[in-house]
Amino acid sequence: MPYIEADTTTGRLRGIDNAGVRSFLGVPYGATTAGANRFRGPQPLQPWEGVRDALSFGPSAPQVDTRSHAAANGPKTLSLLYPRGGWPVEAAAMDEDCLRVNVWAPSEPASAGLPVLVWLHGGGFTHGSGNEMAFNGDILAQAGGLVVVTVTHRIGITGFLDLREHGLPDSANAGMLDIVAALEWIRDNIANFGGDPGNVTICGQSGGSGKVATLHAMPAAQPLFRRAVMMSGPFTHVARPAEAAGVRDRALSHLGAPDLDELRSLSLEQLLSAQARILAEGATRFGSAQLDRIPGFGPALDATQLPADPFSAEAIGLVAGKQLILGWTAHEAGLLLVDDPRYTTSMTPQQAIALLEEDEPGQGAAAYTELSREYPQEPPHLLWSRRISARIMRDPAMKIAAITAQAGVPTWTYQFDQTTEVLGGLLGACHSLDLAYVFGTVDRIPLTGRDPQRIEVSRQMMYAWSHFARHGSLGEAWRPWTHDGGQVHHFGSPLDSQVTDIDITAPLSDLPTSTAF
Repeated sequence: MPYIEADTTTGRLRGIDNAGVRSFLGVPYGATTAGANRFRGPQPLQPWEGVRDALSFGPSAPQVDTRSHAAANGPKTLSLLYPRGGWPVEAAAMDEDCLRVNVWAPSEPASAGLPVLVWLHGGGFTHGSGNEMAFNGDILAQAGGLVVVTVTHRIGITGFLDLREHGLPDSANAGMLDIVAALEWIRDNIANFGGDPGNVTICGQSGGSGKVATLHAMPAAQPLFRRAVMMSGPFTHVARPAEAAGVRDRALSHLGAPDLDELRSLSLEQLLSAQARILAEGATRFGSAQLDRIPGFGPALDATQLPADPFSAEAIGLVAGKQLILGWTAHEAGLLLVDDPRYTTSMTPQQAIALLEEDEPGQGAAAYTELSREYPQEPPHLLWSRRISARIMRDPAMKIAAITAQAGVPTWTYQFDQTTEVLGGLLGACHSLDLAYVFGTVDRIPLTGRDPQRIEVSRQMMYAWSHFARHGSLGEAWRPWTHDGGQVHHFGSPLDSQVTDIDITAPLSDLPTSTAF
């Protein structure tokens, strides 16, 4: 396996060229966030001498182990989504020296700079990593002719504890400022990896979609990306100063009211224990409330860094000249309710109606009747899941699409319909299932099941994302939204529709004509 080298503004890196893909892993874009840098904005990286190895993933950001509060079908589901360890860190290291990017690019040099797709991981604003197997960028980079970059940044209490009143002006949005720093690193360095710094698409799912939304309202981020994809996270609100201060005060109370010096010297275990208690205090069943924001730790309004809510009237002018894709899955709740013992394949219509009534008083029976007529093959638990998805993911995404289309931003929407047969069909086309489809990693992620059609659907999604990153459009067959509304494109179909297996590593230009957009 031949080693390769690339220059950056802080020193030379050693990566590897293997199986048609060049990779540079665990590349630092900022200094450690430990010690005196804890709760500060990202600090510059000191140059190094010689050649630095970039052959393995760097540390993930400090976070609470999601396995610690998994129940019912949660542990099994986590192991299917994260096969290297059962949670986003995937049995690797956690450390405050976590400002890292991973870069994948095709081995064959391009005559011009390749489009760059920057991936922001999900997990709300409290867990996740740029190292997760589902979105390793090797397959997408080669098949789509892209430079793929995944970003790890601060999250949770180390990334979003609002200490502005304590003299740390960047603390409330440190995790988002990390992402801006990563985008600046891409601007300054990606040409040395074959990428075009003027053609950057930011993309994220769930909490990563919230990060994409937030970047649209951050003035410093606007010159750093041209296009965006928001998957399963139509977030439009960030915390008000009073809300962020309330989370801070609860955290400091749990920690024994330390001063700033003491707070910086606390162990990660102490900080994460306080974070876990705060998240438990605000826990509610998924689907019982609207999802326009993520409670707990997350970005907050700031006069300089984040002066308005994403896609608000005050911020909409920042999106001029960009393009946007918004999407959701048919059964988002399939993943997000697995810890609830009531969410089972044996759910009866009466139980589903009661749960719908709990979410939407006075509407349960009528909603179930309408859903069962439209989707007669779906069991009750998936009908409930579908209703939640429509109410808190689909409908808000369409509202954003209407706003951005009205502002002159070319905007497309999609729904992911491909189900998985794992866990006896419990999950449907669930939240996070589409990750492996976009990145071509369906054979690596057991959550996707074994339906041969998933290969074809994955190739369609890889083609769409890479075409959008390259051209900022999706062809005539998938029409953008207008002031009159728009078209929702559908990916996938029920399990009983089978296709011949396809080589997922073949060039995307070989897609059958019928699947091109």
